[in-house]
Amino acid sequence: MSGSKWYWRLQVLGWTFYALLGIVLADYFYTLNVRVILFQFFAAFLMLSSTHLLRYWLNKYGLLKLDTFKLFVRIVPRLFIMALIINSLNALYGIFFTDLITLERFSFAIYSLYTLQTFVYLSLWTGIYLIVYFFRNYKSEEIEKWKLQAALKDAELIALKAQINPHFLFNALNNIRALILEDQMKARDMVSHLSELLRYSIQFSNNEKVTIAEELEIVQKYLELETIHYEKRLTFSIDSCSTLDACKIPPMIIQLMAENAVKHGISQVKGGGEINVKIGSDEDELILEVSNTGKLKPNNNEGLGLRNASERIRILFEKEPNLQLFQEGEMVKSILRLPLEK
Repeated sequence: MSGSKWYWRLQVLGWTFYALLGIVLADYFYTLNVRVILFQFFAAFLMLSSTHLLRYWLNKYGLLKLDTFKLFVRIVPRLFIMALIINSLNALYGIFFTDLITLERFSFAIYSLYTLQTFVYLSLWTGIYLIVYFFRNYKSEEIEKWKLQAALKDAELIALKAQINPHFLFNALNNIRALILEDQMKARDMVSHLSELLRYSIQFSNNEKVTIAEELEIVQKYLELETIHYEKRLTFSIDSCSTLDACKIPPMIIQLMAENAVKHGISQVKGGGEINVKIGSDEDELILEVSNTGKLKPNNNEGLGLRNASERIRILFEKEPNLQLFQEGEMVKSILRLPLEK
């Protein structure tokens, strides 16, 4: 149900109860008749109309955006003026249409007391309305904030994917170009592998996460493609427990780690070397490990691929990525720890 419908339902119910309460009190202190009943509903109608006018005034002139003190200074005098007008109209109605009030029995003290009572009712209504308004506004702002954050995450992921996919593609095309004149059969095999890689990239680029099994399949194709290019200079192995195949990770993460190992490792070693991909787990963490033959240079730049992979981890899991890059003997190891998710 919309806020406007709730507002009118509560308004009608609240001021109808106000009229009925007045009728009960009138029956206790006076003789109840039709004119007295109509007088109570007339008073309730004035209160309903006045509070609605007050609501319109608050929203029309943007007073709800003022700070508390300025709002208080603006609203209190108006509530008092409205109370005077309402009570004056009630007094005139009572004099001319009922026998509750006569000019002879009119008392300024009683008039002032009823005006104060009306002011209190209007103040209570205003307080309730402001509480409901600011609560609804707070919830709306929270929702908008989360929507904005979600949209920002989507935009960041799109930007990162736009960087990752061309980076991977250009490397593969350069490898194929190098083989076209040297070995056409190998070039054809590389094109076949590349087509499968591109199919994967297109199919899963819109997914936030893929399974380990799906990712390792593409890593296998990628490393086979690089093996053709580097010939005997590159060997690789992939070791993963089948129980982890269904675990979810961001797409292209392991592939990017393997690509980084080729670009900053194998390609820099004259005699070539090996790349080992290992997938394991430790309690509630998934451990992705890629090691390659080579030397880790001081102040080594991780490369665009690993930086983007780390950034995607931060966005998707809302935590800083646990990525380690270190030298161990003749091997350079990159280890990425992710929350274990199935």
